[in-house]
Amino acid sequence: MLKSVWIFFIIFQVCLVRNTVGSIGDKSQIYNQCLALCRSSNCKNETDFKEQPSLSLILLHWSCKEDCSYICTWRTVDYFVSHGLKIPQFHGKWPFIRLFGCQEPASVLFSILNFYMHWIMYQKFKRRVDRANPMFHAWTYFSIICLNGWFWSTVFHSRDWPFTEAMDYSCAFSMVLTLLYCMLLRITNLRTKAFFVITCGYVSILCTHLSHLWSGRINYGYNMMLNVTIGLTTVATTMLWWYFNHNKLPYMYLIAWFNILTILMSLLELVDFPPIFWIFDAHSLWHASTVPLTILLYRFMITDCCYLKRYYDRSFFNIDHHWQ
Repeated sequence: MLKSVWIFFIIFQVCLVRNTVGSIGDKSQIYNQCLALCRSSNCKNETDFKEQPSLSLILLHWSCKEDCSYICTWRTVDYFVSHGLKIPQFHGKWPFIRLFGCQEPASVLFSILNFYMHWIMYQKFKRRVDRANPMFHAWTYFSIICLNGWFWSTVFHSRDWPFTEAMDYSCAFSMVLTLLYCMLLRITNLRTKAFFVITCGYVSILCTHLSHLWSGRINYGYNMMLNVTIGLTTVATTMLWWYFNHNKLPYMYLIAWFNILTILMSLLELVDFPPIFWIFDAHSLWHASTVPLTILLYRFMITDCCYLKRYYDRSFFNIDHHWQ
């Protein structure tokens, strides 16, 4: 009985662990000896360098302590590889080559491409869709949320700080939740009561998530679980809508393929391997996959809004069609 209690207690303690505090690389003797030597040779203190660092390090606010950690990371990797050992992780992350001061250059590049694609496609959306269209402002709001999200993704992958991490997590969640919000508004045809209920629910979930995130009560795993839950809800809802309307609305294949490809590409988040060429990891490749998916989604948005303009007049808000 006592043994069972202790086992339960240990399992319970493990479940309370929020983040990985160390990895093989940063725990190794090679890394820590290098770190001590580097700091004594190159640093006045944890922040200031004895000699002027490169411009990229200054612009991205690299401290001397962080720069030594980067230098010693690669010396440790070289040691492990030369002795036939597996490539180690450091502080729960794979080693990446630093380019122009950016910690994860591939993720930075693909985040910028996603931002650019949303901007280009939103400009196309504005040219094609009239402001009087019932979904114009909802999709405009979605575009603004996505632009903000990809901006903070770029910042976070450039420099990983607690603040930039929190902004990346919160903005990623807001993108997923806002897509569900807009799709529900479209499916319910913006009926007054449905609009009120959906909007209140959206604001409540978003505010609750943000308050928990900023209070430190949400970690990466829990945040990912929320994103997956909201994402699967969006997929299930829109695929059900597609099932009932694909014969009436021929362009519905766009949102169906968007859902299918999004799920397939999201499987990259489940894969974990050392970065290819020390630049491309699974997460950065997932960011790359979302660039063409953005085009597919905006094509649906534009085509659907054109449909609404053609077949719905000013009495659109009172039409009793729930699934068309």
